[in-house]
Amino acid sequence: MLTRDDAVAGEIAQAGRVHIVENGANLGFAAGNNSGVRLAMNNPSCRYVWILNNDTTVDSGTLPAAVARMEADDSIGICGSTLVYYHDRDSIQAFGGAVYSRWTGRSRHLGAFARRTEVPRDPSEVEAQMSYVVGASMLVRREFIERVGYMREDYFLYCEEIDWASRGREHFRLGYAPESIVWHKEGATIGTSAGGGSPLSLFYLFRNRMRYAWRFHRLYVPSVLYFCLLDVAKLMVRRRWPQVRAAMRGVMQLRGPRPGVRATEGGARR
Repeated sequence: MLTRDDAVAGEIAQAGRVHIVENGANLGFAAGNNSGVRLAMNNPSCRYVWILNNDTTVDSGTLPAAVARMEADDSIGICGSTLVYYHDRDSIQAFGGAVYSRWTGRSRHLGAFARRTEVPRDPSEVEAQMSYVVGASMLVRREFIERVGYMREDYFLYCEEIDWASRGREHFRLGYAPESIVWHKEGATIGTSAGGGSPLSLFYLFRNRMRYAWRFHRLYVPSVLYFCLLDVAKLMVRRRWPQVRAAMRGVMQLRGPRPGVRATEGGARR
């Protein structure tokens, strides 16, 4: 058992062994994963880091397919997998990544709800549309981390991936490995469902829509604010008052509810 301080201090992960890092608290998706990423990066022989949600399953071909895509093009900094809904194994969650709208601050998963037979053989068309790789499965090149840095930790939940991709866009592009299949129990970690988000997830979603827009697309902040308020109005029509309160606190950048143990990974958006 290692601690977060061990990873920061330079403890080296040994190849062929499983290391558990005790963070000491629920630090959110980025900070929790950064502990493991730092530990891996301390080993100079580490060429790639695979960030994988804890509510996923994979098979023996998942990682090799992603590595092969990275090996084929050294300009790729982060590579995504084909994400399939765990409970509907013929339904696609995403072809590796998503496209972001500067006007609305919303993202749309590429290939969402397509069938498995529709997975493209050629990843180039998907890669040309990607704004970021969905965080449920991200294979990250060592050089990307060395040049761009680690995931920004103040989001806690949502927008870490697009922030990371945006920071690295000048130096690296995004990749997609169609044959790298990951089955995702989407929403299992923070308690979201197909019927809508929990107050916890909505607080961070709305807060970080505004925060990311302010950092990277400041001219579009008024438009993003308008669409956030429009989404809050839709919750009001449905009389989902806890969600309304949480979303408005997020829009206003106020302090939100502290998550419990179940929110450690933030798998709802990945």
